[in-house]
Amino acid sequence: MTYFISFLEYIPFWLFIRIMKFLNFNTRILISARFISFIIRNIPKFKKRVLKNLKLIYPKMSDLERKIFLKKFSQNLGLTFSEFLFNEEYHRHQNIEFQNHSEMSEILEAAKINRPVLIVSGHIGPWEAVRALLRRNGVETAAIYRKSKNVFYQPYHHKTIEAGGKPIFQVGKKGTSAMIKFLKKGGVVCMMIDQAVSEGKYIDFMGIPAKTSFAIANIAIKYNALIIPAYAIRTENNEPIQVIVEPSINIQEPFKIIEKLNKSLENIIRKYPSQWYWVHNRWK
Repeated sequence: MTYFISFLEYIPFWLFIRIMKFLNFNTRILISARFISFIIRNIPKFKKRVLKNLKLIYPKMSDLERKIFLKKFSQNLGLTFSEFLFNEEYHRHQNIEFQNHSEMSEILEAAKINRPVLIVSGHIGPWEAVRALLRRNGVETAAIYRKSKNVFYQPYHHKTIEAGGKPIFQVGKKGTSAMIKFLKKGGVVCMMIDQAVSEGKYIDFMGIPAKTSFAIANIAIKYNALIIPAYAIRTENNEPIQVIVEPSINIQEPFKIIEKLNKSLENIIRKYPSQWYWVHNRWK
């Protein structure tokens, strides 16, 4: 029964992708973004989650302000999801630049001596732009991803993430083992820190305790990996997407590493709140 339901859920998506591919990239993204934006702010499940999180973090925000925020947020996320759905072309077409090109220096120096690198980011802005710009500058990045629950969508999901860089590793024991082997050879892996995980520990995020995985810190310490926070931010008036690469975190205590990574992401979210993925059940 679950298999049949997954098939029925996949058919509209398959048709949507097929129709969109008849259009050029820019037109496709524009139409797709508007459609996804409408869905995000009108499906009760998504809308309720966003408003719940906003009330938790911004309790003084009025109902009107939340309504305006929801529209802007959904427009940003609609664009990001649309770009992700056509990730291979996104990497070729998008206008992306470093906020400061010298920020690449630590990553390039680590690559020269085959030192493992963990690029740590969050679901803010067009997050695939980080990997896209690194690749354009000669740094191929691996990534970790969660397998889709829909068996029909999963091959497309895998292919889309892989378009940003290879290899990619599925969350789980087997994927973690493969990722560590890759890192030990001096690989560069992009990881996200802003999803609640069952095995995580509660640590402050945006002023509220949130379950956070310590895997990034533990792996970095064990394998002497460079930890680099990096984010992609969408600018106004169709200017180039800005990729911000922060200085490495040189700490050897897991809690302090995660604390600093959380604070780094929090600072970006505070500056560009409508670009973060408020649909996450981050404070469960």
